[in-house]
Amino acid sequence: MSEKTSVATRPTGTVQAWVQAAGPPLILVIVLQAGYGLTIADQLAPLSPVRVALTLALFVLDAIGRRLINDYEDHRRGLDTPGTVRPDSSLALGLDMRTVRLVGMTCFALAWALAAYLALTIQPWILLLAVGCYAAYFAYAGGPRPLGHRGLGELIDFVVTGTSVTLLVVLANVGRVDLDGFLAALGPGFLFCALMLHNNARDVPKDSAAGKITLPKLVGLVPTKVIYVTAVTGFYVVVAVVALRWGSPWMLAPLLTLPWAASVAIAVARAHELGESMISWSRLYFVMIANFALFTLGGLL
Repeated sequence: MSEKTSVATRPTGTVQAWVQAAGPPLILVIVLQAGYGLTIADQLAPLSPVRVALTLALFVLDAIGRRLINDYEDHRRGLDTPGTVRPDSSLALGLDMRTVRLVGMTCFALAWALAAYLALTIQPWILLLAVGCYAAYFAYAGGPRPLGHRGLGELIDFVVTGTSVTLLVVLANVGRVDLDGFLAALGPGFLFCALMLHNNARDVPKDSAAGKITLPKLVGLVPTKVIYVTAVTGFYVVVAVVALRWGSPWMLAPLLTLPWAASVAIAVARAHELGESMISWSRLYFVMIANFALFTLGGLL
């Protein structure tokens, strides 16, 4: 069955379709990123089980909201059409896109409420950082000139999605962060940057046809490869430095995935052109899942 046929014949509006559109793999990565941040926080002070639970709930709602709003914006701007959309998107699953937007905004609102509570009950100024992160998300996908359509997606994912959000987890749970904690938070920043770059590199033909300009389109094949390998390597450098500074050999657990990550980076480095002929970005996705899980596990041992 072709992708076009499968899109046209999917059942619409079912619970299964909504669950799939919410992006379970993305939710898993985001929750594990929260675990990564909680591991950093635990190095600074004892954690409150209630705050940990609220933090995880916030991340689930935020992940769903971002996924649905991104689907809606890609549909509204013509980037996703019935013939080109990925099979697990809201459009491909037959969901009403206005309802998708409403649900996405509702999830954002609930996530914001939890973020506000966590900030106001420990350090009110943290709310300003949370506001900045949410503003960056909307600037990335929405508005008349989305930053994600101007080659800034990778920078936003490094600074906001990876680093700042991880720092927010630490601050919302213990109210402070030190130099080692800040350094550790750069790890997710590098991985999210690499993931965005990989996704954009594969989508260059489709994005170009829709008028979307991404970093790989701007810099070309060779610089894309260099940035990609640098970002992937950056995560492992951060983990090694943090483990040494904390004096905890268990924190080196993510290095177990280094051969796996290297194989993905080498495959990308060998690509002859930007586009769908490159390996799937999902291979790096699974590396991220393993890395966040291993870092969290290392903190528990």
